[in-house]
Amino acid sequence: MNNRLKVRIYTASEPLVSWVEKGQTVWDSVQQAGIIQRGECGGRGLCLKCKARVKGEVSPPTDEELSALSPEEVSQGYRLTCKCRVLGETSVFLPDIRVADCKTGLLMYERYPGVLSAVRTVSANIPRFDRTNPIPLLERVREAFKGYDLELTPLDLNLMAELDKGADFKVIGGLLESTVLRIHPEGSGCFLGVALDIGTTSLSCVLVDLVSGELLGEGYTANSQIAYGRDILARISYVMENEQGLKVLQEKVIGDISGMIKTLLAKLNADPEDILEMTVVGNPVMLHLFLGADPRGLGHAPYMGLFRDAFSVPGGNLGMTMHPAGRVRLLPQIAGFLGADIVACLLAVDGGSPPSFLLIDIGTNGEIVLKHKDLLLACSVAAGPAFEGGGITSGMVARTGAIDRFWLEDGKLNYNVIGGVKPEGICGSGLIDLVHVLLETGLLDETGLIHAERYYGAWRDSEKGVELVIVDGSKTESGIPVVFNQEDVRRLQLAKAAVRAGVDILLQEAGIAPEDIGEVMFAGAFGNYLNPKAVLGTGMIPQFQPEAIKAIGNAALRGAIAALLVIPEREKARQYAREIRAVELADHPDFSRVFIAGMELK
Repeated sequence: MNNRLKVRIYTASEPLVSWVEKGQTVWDSVQQAGIIQRGECGGRGLCLKCKARVKGEVSPPTDEELSALSPEEVSQGYRLTCKCRVLGETSVFLPDIRVADCKTGLLMYERYPGVLSAVRTVSANIPRFDRTNPIPLLERVREAFKGYDLELTPLDLNLMAELDKGADFKVIGGLLESTVLRIHPEGSGCFLGVALDIGTTSLSCVLVDLVSGELLGEGYTANSQIAYGRDILARISYVMENEQGLKVLQEKVIGDISGMIKTLLAKLNADPEDILEMTVVGNPVMLHLFLGADPRGLGHAPYMGLFRDAFSVPGGNLGMTMHPAGRVRLLPQIAGFLGADIVACLLAVDGGSPPSFLLIDIGTNGEIVLKHKDLLLACSVAAGPAFEGGGITSGMVARTGAIDRFWLEDGKLNYNVIGGVKPEGICGSGLIDLVHVLLETGLLDETGLIHAERYYGAWRDSEKGVELVIVDGSKTESGIPVVFNQEDVRRLQLAKAAVRAGVDILLQEAGIAPEDIGEVMFAGAFGNYLNPKAVLGTGMIPQFQPEAIKAIGNAALRGAIAALLVIPEREKARQYAREIRAVELADHPDFSRVFIAGMELK
């Protein structure tokens, strides 16, 4: 699973599983499972409230832990989870937490609850080959599965031919609606599904056992379409300006997805034909490019694509790494740039959230949903790639080597690096943290102007304005310093103002105030590592209560899993898409005013 390590999380209600990279902390694994563990300092080792019993392959206790924990606690395996790094398979025990109280995003259950898959299994007895009355194998199979259609591949026939050795034999078929798509010898083989989230910058998927609901593997990769445009409008332009542009972009994303799936199948020693269903979510432009459907209509008002409702197509039509007759199912979109990804996010939090909440999915194309009682409003915000590190001098996505948190300690700038390695750059949550720290110290004013003369470290003039050296090159992985300059501040201000304008206008349209919102959920990689105080301190969102803000991880992928494994979730997705009222920010009379106001850092 891309060398990611399993962390079992035992709570008061049920065990969960989180997957982290080697060197990440146990605290990270708990947060990525969607659990809000005690720790007011945000995992910095300052409040000492993340104490928990840990077993497995982990780093030895730090001096901070040894001074904070009693000898008895140390002997019993208690650790500060924010200082304890995962080196191998690990277990953490959180008996004071109930999963029912945690409105989770993507939870890596060992087994998904409530499986009601569209794929069922059906057994059949295949008569032996009779030399006195020779009947081809396929005809005997068709007779054994009488009443069902068959969509078999030569692989199925070859597997059964090995069993056809003079005696009757039993097989089990994977039944999709009324068609048997895949046959295995009884007691062996698997029937698989894939949940897929197509992001503008990155792709993620989960391989699932469709019968048991077990999550078998998770894959991530960059979206190589990024070479043809960092955002969705640039990719639409590429299609419009190049005769083969649509074909090129479709081939790129199909190739990326196939590579992820092949890697996961190889770990299971499974075949592409074992994958019978796939659910896909993403923004409208990404879904059009995935299908090879012309996205030009989304490039200009009234921003209407070729399709909006749920859509399905045989996998073979797309050249997907799966059974050629298996179904690829796209969840429904809402309107404009509000796609199936935000519908999937709502599936992920359904039933576990208060009557009034905000759901903010920050990516290159950001989406915001406001639910207040029976009212559902949504808007799309052009945040751009800044929160994923794009366009920022030392920016990068949230992966190993990224600085994800900054804080001041004894007047000195401290930082945390994902994976515990030398830093390579700063991811979105780290950038917001850095801006917040610079604001608190007066190095940055509310207009976004850097006052370098107050900086306690090195700084210099550059083509992008005054530039602070955040980490000296001698301390980085590449030897290149991690820097932050005036142009970076402006890019972040624009992204932050877009999000703030979306939130303010939705609140205005709903006729409610921030105090009416019970929960503010951040989805996506940015949300995994965010610091609520920094989000509030920079003015990205109104002054909600810090305890109301939480990260829910890749909720879009979590919703795609739900739609793959639980049939009623598909109709629920359609219902959400019908009920949500899209608010077009560009046409809103107050947009310019609130956007300009949102540029201020306060």
